[in-house]
Amino acid sequence: MKQQADTNRIRAVILTTQRTGSTSLVECLGSHPEIECASEILVGDPDVPARRKGGAFKRVVKLANFVASGALLPGRRMSDYFAGGSARVRMFKVMYNHLANPFALRYLQQQEDIRIVHLRRHNLLKVHVSRLLMPKRARVQVFSPVDAVQIRVDPARAIASMREARAHYDRHERLFERHPRLPVTYEELFDGQHLQADTAARICQFLDVTPNAMKSSIIKLNPESLRDMVTNFDELAEAVSRTEFADMLD
Repeated sequence: MKQQADTNRIRAVILTTQRTGSTSLVECLGSHPEIECASEILVGDPDVPARRKGGAFKRVVKLANFVASGALLPGRRMSDYFAGGSARVRMFKVMYNHLANPFALRYLQQQEDIRIVHLRRHNLLKVHVSRLLMPKRARVQVFSPVDAVQIRVDPARAIASMREARAHYDRHERLFERHPRLPVTYEELFDGQHLQADTAARICQFLDVTPNAMKSSIIKLNPESLRDMVTNFDELAEAVSRTEFADMLD
């Protein structure tokens, strides 16, 4: 049972972008008895995370949820969310693109007590490839093994994407430089489906909660090796090896 809310309520967000393991992290944090962690409430997700369904009416359902949730008024939506629940820590996921809404950005910047778990993926090349593979998948999160898929990757676009991703991360660090922040990388998140012990301990300390094991039901979607995902890997590797992102080929 979640503990009762009190004046020591801790407000926090996971700040991130696509393909960083953030959905699994939301599930892990929500498994902690002192944490309530929602997904993307700024685009209409409910307070309690639920598995998203596809289908022909996916966009219609998403729009209806956006309107019904109150996300049209992001400041009020966030304020109501933080005031609800019963756990010591109340948090949700914020994607970089959500902050294109100036009202959402202003609210979070003004609330300097909100703690920021800033999640990134060190290997930006894998982020780019993973995004390219998304349209080839029926689901972007899976709960049982699936077959690998491959794609051709344009080297110039991959390099530009990595530079843009790095700039986005640095920009959001600056936007929230007055907030308590904990940097976390995808590469240090998981041991199988469990949150790595050291990472779990760091997050629990940052959120001021009791150390606790945390687990997600989501499993890794893509292979570990880029060679298994990219049909023109040698061409891509030759181009990337001549840039500041050479270590992303490991």
